[in-house]
Amino acid sequence: MTPRLKSLLTLLAVLAVVGLWSLESAREAPRERPSFAPLQPAPRFPPPPVLTPPVIPFGVKGVRRVLKAGLTHRYRFDLDTRTAEQLPGAEAGRTWRHSGWSGEVAVAYAGTEGGQHFFVAWVKPSWVEDAEPLVEGALRDFRASFERPVYVTQDERGRVVAVHFELSVGARARGFMRRLVAATQFVAEEGRAWTTEEEDTTGDFEAEYRAGGSAHTYVKTKRRYLRTTLPVWAPSGPRGPGLVVPRPRGHWDFTLDADGLVREVTGSDVVESGGGATGLPLVRAETRVAMTHLGSDERAVSTLKDFHAARLSAEVLSAQETSRPAAMVLERDRGRVGSATLEVLLHALEHEEREQERQEARERLVAMLRLAPSKAERAARGMRQGKVGEQLAREVVAALASAGTPEAQRELARLLDGPPLRTAKPLAEVVTAAGKVEQPSPELIQALARAVTKTEPPSSPELAHALAQAMTTTAGRVERPSFELARALSRAVGTTTEPELRNAVGLAFGTVARSLERTEPARAAELLDGLIRRCEARRLDARECLHVLARTGSSRGEDYARKSLANTSPEVRAAATRALGAMKGASVEALLDEVLLTDKDAGVREQAAGVISQRVSGPHLRTVAQCLRTEPEPRVRAELVRMLGQVLTVEPLAPELLRDVAARDDSEDIRRLASSLLAKQ
Repeated sequence: MTPRLKSLLTLLAVLAVVGLWSLESAREAPRERPSFAPLQPAPRFPPPPVLTPPVIPFGVKGVRRVLKAGLTHRYRFDLDTRTAEQLPGAEAGRTWRHSGWSGEVAVAYAGTEGGQHFFVAWVKPSWVEDAEPLVEGALRDFRASFERPVYVTQDERGRVVAVHFELSVGARARGFMRRLVAATQFVAEEGRAWTTEEEDTTGDFEAEYRAGGSAHTYVKTKRRYLRTTLPVWAPSGPRGPGLVVPRPRGHWDFTLDADGLVREVTGSDVVESGGGATGLPLVRAETRVAMTHLGSDERAVSTLKDFHAARLSAEVLSAQETSRPAAMVLERDRGRVGSATLEVLLHALEHEEREQERQEARERLVAMLRLAPSKAERAARGMRQGKVGEQLAREVVAALASAGTPEAQRELARLLDGPPLRTAKPLAEVVTAAGKVEQPSPELIQALARAVTKTEPPSSPELAHALAQAMTTTAGRVERPSFELARALSRAVGTTTEPELRNAVGLAFGTVARSLERTEPARAAELLDGLIRRCEARRLDARECLHVLARTGSSRGEDYARKSLANTSPEVRAAATRALGAMKGASVEALLDEVLLTDKDAGVREQAAGVISQRVSGPHLRTVAQCLRTEPEPRVRAELVRMLGQVLTVEPLAPELLRDVAARDDSEDIRRLASSLLAKQ
């Protein structure tokens, strides 16, 4: 075979193979040609990754805290306060005072009673410094004060109700402990941000909380003081003389644990007062606190039974130290009495005509009753038997009240109950004297309550006025009210038709019940619930009930006050608004907003505006903004404008609202008021 023929056959074979392949390809589905995107230059920097922000849990807190009896939490704390006072005039300069302490504190949950949570704390100070140096003996006494436990009561949201000390604990130790409790207080509402009212050693203030940037963390800011325990009067100022309100600036960082309890606290609190146009020295106090959780363990702790068995003194955080009898006072009394006898002094008070001699006899009789308390019975015996004249009777009851010993108060109570004094005039004199006792006993106030129930109308106006004054003044002075005292006052509510006396009895019961709530919350709740049941059964006047609830400030009356807002009487609705204003909590804020927006009576709306102006402002600003545009009554709008003037420096929205009022309000007086407040910003 020639080479040419071989090449031809090879070509034919190749063509046949190609043809067969084409036929097979035609039977298959056509395929798309791949398309290629045009080439792009590589980016100089890679694109940033897309990040999804994590959801930060804020856990349980406040009413949803998990409280385990017997579980003890140990903390390390450090509290430091530096106070600087700028001296005016020729003494220009600055003085410094420093105080603080540190150590360890163990805190355990003891139980709940009457809607309050009880905690027991054991403190071990490691370092103490005060403005007055502590000598070795004073430092030893300070540490010995904490050998016994300290009890702290809180409401369901964590707000401190009272701190309870053994009677032997000195004033210095009590003050240091109150400062530590106040600096580490965490009051929780629902949500990630809220505003609430709290108390510290200066008074009641508005605090703002916001969730932090990590789990279970919160930032607390002190915004402004609403009320202070010791108001300071400035001799001058931009608006003339007036009260000086401390200017706070405090920030704390809180970390809670999984159960909603405080784990760590760090922060500082600066409070300034005076300075500027007030005419007072500028005082600046800065308190720094740090508290760190060290661990937890199970151990046997004090119970509520131990709490009630101990003799304790309950103090609110803003309590001020009261003066107590000193040895020098007793020595002065001995010098006054000298060799005088009771009979000689009583004869001088009855027959001496010279006022100077009678005044000396009065002072000597009071001193004798303090030095020899048992002589109070002999001094009052003649009055009980009806054998002394009106002038001597007046002198004796005044001396018993000034002495103020338990024996002297017992004799005053016997005189209030005794048959010879059932006539109006001498009874009124004894009641007036009882109202002047500096530290009245529960038994004395019980006798006053019995006098109210036994004084049948028509009683003399003099007696009714004396009883009203005595009930009002003594109720607030009793150091540790008893359950029997509160029960006697509760029964006296509603027993008289005299308006002044009726209000005074309600005021006295509310004051005593509020004090009893700190020491015996379960029994105080029992009395309040009983009063509310009488109110709901309409055995008591609604306004009288609400007057008492406003004095107690207990949230147990919130439901009754809320129902009273639907009453047809504007006076009852106004009283319900005042009662709600004494209570705390987010639910109360919502009710007050509803009254301000919807009540048909301008006087009730004005009452709501006045109550709101004395509370935390944050929850109400949206309602205030709406009301300033829709409220037809000028005096209600004026009250809201004055409220905004109080929060100009703490609420960013307040200046905007005032500018809007100054430009748009229909009343020229209100526009002028808003402009004047803005000018003082």
